Amino acid sequence: MTHYDSPDLRPLSVLLSDLGQQIEAYRISRNFKQAELAEMAGISRSTLTRLEAGNGGTIDSLARILRALDIEDRLLDIVPDAKLSPLDPRSDTGKARQRVRKSSESAPSEEWSWGDEAP
Repeated sequence: MTHYDSPDLRPLSVLLSDLGQQIEAYRISRNFKQAELAEMAGISRSTLTRLEAGNGGTIDSLARILRALDIEDRLLDIVPDAKLSPLDPRSDTGKARQRVRKSSESAPSEEWSWGDEAP
C-alpha cells in the first residue's frame, strides 16, 4: 500500500472540498462575489467555482486567488521551513555531513598479533 492510499489519511477529495469551502468562506467574509474575485485573480469564474466546489484546479490558480485576497504568504505555510535544527549535526559547521559512522565497540583488552609471530 502506498503512503497516499493509507486508510489513516483523509481522501484527497475531502481535502480539496475542505480547501474549497475555506476559500469560499473567506471570499464571502471579504464581501466579494465570485465574479469579482475571479476578475481580481485573473482567472475565469468557472475556475473559481470549481476550486470552491473542491473539483481541483492548479497551483497557479490557487496562488492567484490567494494573492487577490491578500493572503498569498499563506501558500508558503503549506510546507514547513527546512532550516537547520539546533540538534541537527550540520548545525556545528553549517555543512552537511559527508559520512555516517557507527560508534565502535570497545576493543578487547588483549594485545593483538598477526598470528605468525613467535610467542
